[in-house]
Amino acid sequence: MLDGKIEFDQNWILNQRDAEKLPVDTIRDKLLALFGDSLTVEQEDYALLTFSLDSGAVEQTASQINSMLQQEFSLEEGRQFHESANSVYYVYPEVMLAMTAAAGECDGSPLTYFDNLIGWDEFKKLCCEISRVAPQIRSHNTQVSFQHQNYLFSVNEGAGLTTMLNTFVDFITALELFPFCKESPVEEIKLGVRTEDGFTSPYDAITSLGKIESRNRLVCFDIRAFTERTRIGDLKAFLRQLLPLESDYIFAFRVSYIEPNALKSIADAISDILFLRTITVPPYTNEQLKQGAILALRDYSFTVADDAWDVFFSRVAEEKSDGRFYGMQSVRKIVCEMLWLKHLADAAAEAAAPQTTEAAVEASAETTEAAAAETPAESEGTAKKTSAAEPKIITKADILSLSATYEETKRSGFDELAELIGMEAITERIREIVSQVKYSLKDSSLDRPTLHMRFTGPPGTGKTTVARILGRIFAENGILRNGYFFEYMSRDLCGEYVGQTAPKTASICRDAYGSVLFIDEAYALYSGESNSDYGKEALATLISEMENHRDDMVVIMAGYKDDMDKLMEGNAGLRSRMPFQIDFPSYSKQQLTDIFMLMVKKHFKYENDLEQTVSNFFQSLDQDYMDSQDFANARFVRNLYERTWSKAAVRSQIAGLETVRISSEDFRQAASEREFSERLMTKHTLGFI
Repeated sequence: MLDGKIEFDQNWILNQRDAEKLPVDTIRDKLLALFGDSLTVEQEDYALLTFSLDSGAVEQTASQINSMLQQEFSLEEGRQFHESANSVYYVYPEVMLAMTAAAGECDGSPLTYFDNLIGWDEFKKLCCEISRVAPQIRSHNTQVSFQHQNYLFSVNEGAGLTTMLNTFVDFITALELFPFCKESPVEEIKLGVRTEDGFTSPYDAITSLGKIESRNRLVCFDIRAFTERTRIGDLKAFLRQLLPLESDYIFAFRVSYIEPNALKSIADAISDILFLRTITVPPYTNEQLKQGAILALRDYSFTVADDAWDVFFSRVAEEKSDGRFYGMQSVRKIVCEMLWLKHLADAAAEAAAPQTTEAAVEASAETTEAAAAETPAESEGTAKKTSAAEPKIITKADILSLSATYEETKRSGFDELAELIGMEAITERIREIVSQVKYSLKDSSLDRPTLHMRFTGPPGTGKTTVARILGRIFAENGILRNGYFFEYMSRDLCGEYVGQTAPKTASICRDAYGSVLFIDEAYALYSGESNSDYGKEALATLISEMENHRDDMVVIMAGYKDDMDKLMEGNAGLRSRMPFQIDFPSYSKQQLTDIFMLMVKKHFKYENDLEQTVSNFFQSLDQDYMDSQDFANARFVRNLYERTWSKAAVRSQIAGLETVRISSEDFRQAASEREFSERLMTKHTLGFI
């Protein structure tokens, strides 16, 4: 097995972003043509391609790929070197090719620590290597070769770093390579200079490590505050102070999951001072998250029905949409919620079951005693086996309330669209798109249309709602395999540190394979002329993902029409990859009235004069304000509706009423509050009654 990596210079890639086909796409197709089924693409983004080959000699294969690269991109003479007998590198200013013979499998009982750990491939390979050399180290009494080895983890929040560190301590202890203390052998320190924000200063960290009682530990420093280029000097100064302490500690360093060039820059800085090993932990895939949930539930003898996973993934999408998803930590939280809902469902079912009569209880007891008397040992053993071994199944019905956005309904997506106010033209456009794609799927001579879209219009005009329903429609018609909905603001695609943006954007896209990725305020990704801007880096990665997975993902960018036009004008490659534009006009005053009443009718009873009072209010809105960017259309209506029924609920509670009935007075009180009344009435209107 051979491992390969082709990495392009980012600035060179950015200069190619308007090309019809990105360099990484060209190389992928060429490799597949060269090696066919023996090649597996492991990871791909706009500047990096990693792959594996089932067979072949390292140098011969590397030479073959190198010749293809030179011919394809007219590369000048590069630099070739061997890092070891099993590795070959070709380096050019534009691109680097690395080929390595993959490490073989290893045996050894300590490796059972990792049997149930999901992901962590590089970490497992490292431990595999340590396990192989441990007997040599013990035989020659050269533990110093291990003790002076330090580790750099490139890993996001929630990917299990704390578990990984504690597992590593147990593993090394079993191999007798380092005498860790028994109490709190792992210490994690968030390193920085802003102590008032919870950081530990380098000086305080060194002082703490100098204490005798703190020694013989694995200490992991979070050095994200030092990853900016201007802070590398500060980082090196801190590392030099660690040198005298190497015999007493194993040191690890943590940064976020970042792109290879940025990670190499940090690793090089640390390697100047310390012996370093680098471990990259990619974000979990959806399948790995599912596997984590299965393992967590298995501890309590629970399983999940196949159709219930749709609800689980809908909840995962909700957790990810705010940009703060913590991997297996979030999965464990969701699992606890699933168990709670299962128990609630079972308790409700038991309460609803008919009460057993006294006679039936006595008859049942007699039957049980008789059966036990005939074959006591067999009956007892069978009962124990059944109660202990039979898994408990969590069904979709048990956990429907787990996800606020998941709806168990027999209505089709088009039925849902039909219920929305003012969406007739948009619905018809979506029908045309679905018909076009379905026809192309039947006729192999036709190329399947690219489905990435632009939704343009003011806020509150239904863009998000329609995008969510669109995922269902595409899944129902065989266009998308999942149809889940992932919603992000444009800033969620950008990282906080150098090199973090591209992997973060690629991870968000990977989650959305087979589904809809909705990006609101997308125009903010294009902010001007600077090629180093994080937004442009996110955009370049997004364009690559849109091209590579155009048949398995729908990206919808939303925003004001003028802003979206500017985004398209500044990115010719983006415009060509987003052929569909759907405009969402502002609602009329009558449509706003209809939306409000639709919300009321769905949940409450109301007084006869309420609809006329509501109509009078919306007719009195200032048209200039409705046409401005400050007006939120249906969002404004929803806020007013929620304030209205809140007033009605309080009134009903005070009056001792069991049900809530909305009156015109409830509406008037809500509408008179400042956020609804200020700047909304026309100058000649004194009221709306």
